Amino acid sequence: METDRHYFFEGLFIIVLSVGAALAFVWLSGSAHRDDVLYRIHFDESVSGLSLGDPVKFRGVDIGTVKAMNLDAADPQRVQVDVALRKDAPVKTDTKASLKLKGITGVVFIELNGGADAKTLVAATPEGQIPEIPSEKSTLTTLVEALPKALDRFLAIENQTKKVLSDVGAVTSDIKENPSRLIFGSKSKKNGSNEKTGSAPKDRTASRRQDETGQ
Repeated sequence: METDRHYFFEGLFIIVLSVGAALAFVWLSGSAHRDDVLYRIHFDESVSGLSLGDPVKFRGVDIGTVKAMNLDAADPQRVQVDVALRKDAPVKTDTKASLKLKGITGVVFIELNGGADAKTLVAATPEGQIPEIPSEKSTLTTLVEALPKALDRFLAIENQTKKVLSDVGAVTSDIKENPSRLIFGSKSKKNGSNEKTGSAPKDRTASRRQDETGQ
């Protein structure tokens, strides 16, 4: 019995110690994030691949996490994303947010850039309002939007190339059927130019004779 009681108290002590350690960890984690600042970002593009808890980075360094995602009540075409950032995060009035693709997995995260302005965004935001970080289009969205224009230009160049090749093919086939056209065509052009050149002195001589006769 003494042995069983001894094991019982040892197990109880281990359980209490484990629960206490877990509670302490939760408390410390909460106190570490107690100074986080809530920011709001509106995206004009799809945030597919972004999930709650995903990191927010500033030039590649983790400075916070995504806390909430909802459609904008005023404009359902926009997505409202709330992020919790460290109090010391360099979020200034010229800081902008964009979506970045993480590898080829389709997972995205929020990247912040800028921060050259000396004034912090929190200081520039009226009291009682959530500071809002402006967003800019991601590189992937910009490329997708520019793709139709590039495709139209490619098709126009392709049509012009086909037309030139068609004209060249027609001339080539015509010469193959009648090779003499290549020779006589060049001669006729030379003769035509000579006739124009030679007719000029004759016209001048005739005009001089008419003038002398009239005098």
